[in-house]
Amino acid sequence: MIKIIGLGLWNEKSMSIEAMEEANDCDVLYAEFYTSRLIGLRSKEELVKVLGKDIKFLKREEVEVSQKFILDRAKKEKVGFLVAGDALTATTHIDLVIEAKKRGIEVKIIHGSSIYTAAAGLAGLQIYKFGRSCSIPYPQPGFKVESPFEVIAGNLKQGLHTLVFLDIQPDKLMTANEAMQILLEIGKKKKSRILDNKEIVVVARAGSDEAVVKYGKIKDLIEMNFGEPMHIIIVPGKLHFKEKEYLEFCR
Repeated sequence: MIKIIGLGLWNEKSMSIEAMEEANDCDVLYAEFYTSRLIGLRSKEELVKVLGKDIKFLKREEVEVSQKFILDRAKKEKVGFLVAGDALTATTHIDLVIEAKKRGIEVKIIHGSSIYTAAAGLAGLQIYKFGRSCSIPYPQPGFKVESPFEVIAGNLKQGLHTLVFLDIQPDKLMTANEAMQILLEIGKKKKSRILDNKEIVVVARAGSDEAVVKYGKIKDLIEMNFGEPMHIIIVPGKLHFKEKEYLEFCR
């Protein structure tokens, strides 16, 4: 059996009782924190201590390379695969489930709190009004991805909100300020001013006691210090009057 276990948003205390019990029931535990991270986790040892079991922490490339080995073990043992956030929001985790089912391995999913719903809730935005989400990567030399801007523009045309994920690298996490600068530069290159005076939402450290939610124009927010990561951006579409009322408390 393989269990995909979502740990929630912030630290070792974010996991549900069910997640803890299911992890304790496993013979072996693996964890990956490259698709998302428990930023409030002071050290990997804290998670090991709470669960009372050794955990093999996998790097990004190791998940794909070790997939066969992990599934071979799941044929004979109860294997737990720990992830930050919810269990199946990353394509990598879906792939693991698909391959397990192909091999006739029993799969159990233990859900955790997700940034998809947490960010929307913190911003007072109605979840059914969100369109396609997007991610902003760090620009590479001579190359800058423009698709996030295009996704946002497409959603705005339909009056839909956009959840914008920020790049996660082994040695750095993109800030909302960096992301806003990238979006403005793409807009300038495309000769589009749709975001120049657009009011957006920045959510920082969702799931923690130090969560921050700020609403305002990019030109104002880009100068703010939102503190430690992780950050995420929401570009609102057409706002319901209740959404407007809530967001006024986030200025």
